[in-house]
Amino acid sequence: MPRAVVFESYGGPEVLNVVDVPRPEPEPGQIRVRVTAAGLNPYDSKVRSGAMSGGKPITRPRRVGTDFAGVIDGFGGHSDLFTGGERVVGQATGAAADFVLATAEKLVVLPDHVDDVTGAAIGVVGTTAVRTLGLVDLQPGQVLLLHAAAGGVGSFVTQLAVERGATVIGTASAANQDYLRSLGAVPVVYGDGWVERVRAVLDRPDGPDQVDAVIDAAGRGVVEGSLTLVRDGGPIVTIADFAASGPNVHVSTGGEPGFEHALVDAVAAVSRGAVTVRVAATYPLEQVREAFTDVDGGSSTGKVVLTLG
Repeated sequence: MPRAVVFESYGGPEVLNVVDVPRPEPEPGQIRVRVTAAGLNPYDSKVRSGAMSGGKPITRPRRVGTDFAGVIDGFGGHSDLFTGGERVVGQATGAAADFVLATAEKLVVLPDHVDDVTGAAIGVVGTTAVRTLGLVDLQPGQVLLLHAAAGGVGSFVTQLAVERGATVIGTASAANQDYLRSLGAVPVVYGDGWVERVRAVLDRPDGPDQVDAVIDAAGRGVVEGSLTLVRDGGPIVTIADFAASGPNVHVSTGGEPGFEHALVDAVAAVSRGAVTVRVAATYPLEQVREAFTDVDGGSSTGKVVLTLG
């Protein structure tokens, strides 16, 4: 029988179980995908832990995962976009399962030269990167200050911004400074004194003149310091500090209009070689608890992906 990852109470990875489930039948407008890989995100851990529950108890088994890659194998009616058998990536609730149901607008054909594990790692980080760059409207020649630049979203943003012809000043741990250089960014060690270290970059004879925009993927209270660095009127977008406020500060939760094709754009960036997605580890579906222990630890230098046979 098909399998799916479920949990019936909030908690750590130990609440997750792989169970047999009926094969889902697509309703009108839905497409069934046989999943080959499922990417895990910190958001999935928040859902599992109850951090996103608003205090509401679980009343039925909940499924896990959002990002996936797989093969289309069924339709709930006619599709103008797909015929069946296409390799796709997509986003849908409960992606950590042998089969998932999605709508056509949530699916993108995966190019032949991009493997399934890489495809499954694109979804949330790729669409978030495309959206945040669009929100700050970064232009060629401008300077972007990017917090958590070596993380999943941050590394995607870095590569897109560099391709665009922008300069990226990226904050990250000392261990990730060389990695950021390899992406084309100017690395700065985060932590106490990071504002002064960014100013030192700006003060170099060959350094950029100013910070034109800021993206915060860290959520460590860096918005206040960023306000002292960004030019007058320069946009600051945070995806991690929901209490942030200030002039031209925008807290992005993903609901902004105008980014309906973000997944298409993200897959295209990987396909043309502009972005390399770093995958830290893969686990078979049966080891989902170990996989989430890896995600929850926060020490991975890339995405964690479940593989399904």
